[in-house]
Amino acid sequence: MFMKKLVLINPHPIGNVGEENVSVLNQMPVNLGYLKVLTPKHWQVDIIDETQELAVDENTGNITFGGADLVGITSVSYQAHRAYQIATACRKQGIPVIMGGIHATSYPEEAAKYVDCVVTREAVTTWEKIIGDFEKGCLQKRYDGVLTPMELYQGLRPDRKYLKDKYKYRYSGIITTAGCPFSCEFCSVPQFQGRKYRERPIEDVLDEFESIKGQYRGLILTDENFYGHSKKSNERVRDLFKGMVERGIYQNWFGFTSLNIYQDDETLEYMRKSGCVGMLIGIESINEEALKTMNKNVNLRISIENYFEAIANIRKHGLAVWGTMVFGNDADTPETFKQVADFVLDSHVDIMTCGILCPFINTPLYHRLNGDGRLFRTNFPEDWKYYTSHHLTYVLKNMSLQELIDGFQYLYDRIYATEVLRQRFQNAKEVLKENMNAAMFAFRVNLDWQSVYQHLIQNLKELQTSGFYDEALKRFNQSKRAGKKVELTPIEVSS
Repeated sequence: MFMKKLVLINPHPIGNVGEENVSVLNQMPVNLGYLKVLTPKHWQVDIIDETQELAVDENTGNITFGGADLVGITSVSYQAHRAYQIATACRKQGIPVIMGGIHATSYPEEAAKYVDCVVTREAVTTWEKIIGDFEKGCLQKRYDGVLTPMELYQGLRPDRKYLKDKYKYRYSGIITTAGCPFSCEFCSVPQFQGRKYRERPIEDVLDEFESIKGQYRGLILTDENFYGHSKKSNERVRDLFKGMVERGIYQNWFGFTSLNIYQDDETLEYMRKSGCVGMLIGIESINEEALKTMNKNVNLRISIENYFEAIANIRKHGLAVWGTMVFGNDADTPETFKQVADFVLDSHVDIMTCGILCPFINTPLYHRLNGDGRLFRTNFPEDWKYYTSHHLTYVLKNMSLQELIDGFQYLYDRIYATEVLRQRFQNAKEVLKENMNAAMFAFRVNLDWQSVYQHLIQNLKELQTSGFYDEALKRFNQSKRAGKKVELTPIEVSS
C-alpha cells in the first residue's frame, strides 16, 4: 500500500510572548503525540510545533514542510488566526485540512470557513474513523469526538520519543484526569472537557510514569485539577502518589490543583516523596467580591483569611506554591495591586504569575462583557490573537488604562525585580530545605516570568499609545448614555 503523509501542527502566533516562554511550560504537544500513534502504520506522520519551527514561512506565506496528503491542526483561541493562515496555505497547495481543539469546539462555524473538516471536543475517540473516512474519500465536514472514557488510555502512550528526538524537549506532560464540575466565569474547560470529572486507572498511570522515568528534566500533570473534587477523588490521587513511592518512581513533577489540598498532610507528604516540586494553584484574587463575580467557589469556601495557613502548610511539606492572579475584574481598583503585592510578600508564595482577566470564547465572562458592549477586540478572526492573559480586550470598570499600567508596573517593582526574586529564593531555600529541587524550580520560573511580565506591560503601553482603548471607551460611554441596546456578535448568537 502506498504510504500517505499526515502532518499534525501546533500553531503559534508569530511574536507572541506568554506562558510558553516559561521553560517548564514549554512542553511537547502530547495531544498530537496520541494522534500519531492512533494513525494507521501505513501513514507517515510528522508533527510540527511552531514554538520550535514555523509551518508556514513568514515572508512567502508558503508551507515549509514540502507537502502532505492530510494536515491536522489543533488550536486554542489565541492560536486560531495563525491556524487559519496555515490552513489557507495548505489548501492553496491542494492539501485538505482538519482542525480540532478548544477553539474549533467553541466556534465550529468559524473554523469551518477555513478548513475541510472540524472536530469538536476530544479527537482520540473518533480519530480512527476520521482517517478511515479520508482513505475512502468520504471525509465528513464535522465530527464530534465526545468525551474520552479514561479506560481508552489503557496501554495507550503518546509518541514522546519522536517528539523528543525531533525537538529535544526537556519536559513532557501526562494525563491522569480530565473534566471539571466547577463553573468559574472565565474558564473554558467545562465546554471542552465536560463537567464530569474523569479519572484514569491508577495502575495504568503508574505504568506510564515508570516507562518514562528519568527521561525528562520534569513532568507536568496536565490535568486541570489532579486532586479532584470529592473525598473519593482525593483518596484516589493519594493512592497514586503512594504507588509512585512504593514503586520507586522518583521523578521531578508538578501539576495544577486547587487550594483545598492544603489540609491533606498525607497526600502532600507522598507528593514530596514521589518527586513533586510544587503545584500551580488558581488563587485568582484576594478580593472576596471578585471571587464571587468569577464564581470561584472553591476558594470562597476556604476563605481568604485561611490563604496564609494553606500556603504555609503546603510549603512545610517542602512543596513550592505557584499561585496565579488575574487583574481587571470589575471589583478591582488601583489599590488591588498593593494588596496583592503585600499578600505575596507576607505569605511567601514561591511563584506568583499573573495576567489580565481574559474573556475566552463562549465562557460566561465572554457573554457578560459582550452583552454589556465592553469588548473592543472583535475584528475576528484576526483579533483572536489578543485573547490571552497578556492583552486587554474589554473596557475596564473601576480603573483607567493608565491605572492598570501603573498597577502592573508597581507589582513588578515590588515582587518581580531581580533583587526581590533573590530574597524570595533565599526564603524558599530555608523553608523548602527538605526539597531543594522545589526552591530551584521556583527560582527558574520566576526568572522566566520576568520577561513575560515585562512584555505584558509593553502590550498595555502599546494599546495606550495607539489610542484604540480611548476610542473604545468613548464609544462605550456614548452608547451607555444613549441607552442603546447592545447588538450581539455572531459568536453570541451561534452559542
